[in-house]
Amino acid sequence: MGKAAPNATIDAELDYIAGSDTLYVCSGEPADFSGIAAVTLASTSLTGGDFTKADATGGGRKVTVSAIADVSVTSSGTATHIAVANASDSTLRYVTTCTSQAIASGNLVNVPSWSITVGDPT
Repeated sequence: MGKAAPNATIDAELDYIAGSDTLYVCSGEPADFSGIAAVTLASTSLTGGDFTKADATGGGRKVTVSAIADVSVTSSGTATHIAVANASDSTLRYVTTCTSQAIASGNLVNVPSWSITVGDPT
């Protein structure tokens, strides 16, 4: 028996992530929404226009988060993770690693474009 997931099924997962309204630059991996505050170095608002869905190379689907320039750093530390969450319903939606970088409070940080891929079932 084969396995299949229509694009609409995969897109539903990506739509949940794209429902995030805030991006956080973090010094560690938050375990849940309430843990974000302890590791946040910088944050910025997101809108639906910051997410673009498309077919993924090799199969499946992806959502790309747009690059965001000049995010104000509110706490000094070493950025190691990026998290997206929906603050209005207190849900952590996705966490990934980033290139480790020391950032200082009062400065600005740029977050490059990045993608989340959900592959077709195998």
